[in-house]
Amino acid sequence: MSLLVSTISFAQPPTISATNQLPAIDDTIHYSDANTFGFDPDGSGGAIDVFWNYSGLAPTGSVDFWFEDPVLTPEAANFTTSTVAMATSLGAGFEYFENDATSINRLGYTGASSLYYNSSFARYTFPITPGVIQSQTYTGTMTPLGAGEDSVTIANGNYQANPDAYGTLTLPPVIFGGQPEFFDSVVRVHVTENFQIIAWLFGTPAITINVSDDYYFYFDEETQEPIVIFGTTTDDAGGAPQTVLRYQNDAVGTGVNSLSDLLNNTKFNVFPNPATSEINVSFETALEGEVTLLSVVGKKTESKTISGLTTKFDVSDLPSGVYFIEISTSNSTYTERVIVK
Repeated sequence: MSLLVSTISFAQPPTISATNQLPAIDDTIHYSDANTFGFDPDGSGGAIDVFWNYSGLAPTGSVDFWFEDPVLTPEAANFTTSTVAMATSLGAGFEYFENDATSINRLGYTGASSLYYNSSFARYTFPITPGVIQSQTYTGTMTPLGAGEDSVTIANGNYQANPDAYGTLTLPPVIFGGQPEFFDSVVRVHVTENFQIIAWLFGTPAITINVSDDYYFYFDEETQEPIVIFGTTTDDAGGAPQTVLRYQNDAVGTGVNSLSDLLNNTKFNVFPNPATSEINVSFETALEGEVTLLSVVGKKTESKTISGLTTKFDVSDLPSGVYFIEISTSNSTYTERVIVK
């Protein structure tokens, strides 16, 4: 892999480190597909301190991605160096990755047709820094297309990831009726990818299909995987362009309804986080209202009237995952994400 430094110079831009990005077995990412009508990938403000207002995205469906142990998958023998295999609710099959300390490296995928890269290459390398372009080339082989070919190869693969803008971004509320989620250190990565699928018949290239991807990925330092994905895949084989717009529907930002803002005024704390047996909510001064424990999809698990300076929830019997503490007073409602292990 080569790193090409752009001529754009940014003043103290945010970076996306590997800390929260490298996938591990049992990780799950929840996305909502969204209507593309009126969507603007550029936002407002230029390349520096952009504002991407996506709080009004209208969901059209849900998509999950999760990571499994590659040893337990059908084609484990073909991806012996893989550390995680990614599955999706979109269909059967797996995409195989090999993680190291700073990169998520692509090995290939299996499904209706399977692809094996001749050598791995980075899907993302961290840190992701505005102005630093990651550019790579690749080749590979595929399983037969079913047209009588002897073999199918991947040629002239070219992948470029250009972190071309940074700023703030809003998403629809995690909880219905809540405030939009606000992310204040987002880096947008413009990814372009081009490759050829060549089907060989009696040693001669019989079919060549040119495929192009043009995508934008919006990363937040605290959230695994991009919080927004938008892009289009095209080919010259007569297929219609395939456009994707999706956002993480449980990504929690750091906006005006976050606990950090509330602490400046009402002085309370939620701990421990992550929790294994109980979650405590403590107040420095008396407060009238209600504290509710919600599931990641907004279903009420338990609710209590605020009484005194402390309250707690028993979470020892709850499934592991993401939950929310919602604190409601006569004036405001605040939410904070908690993890139950």
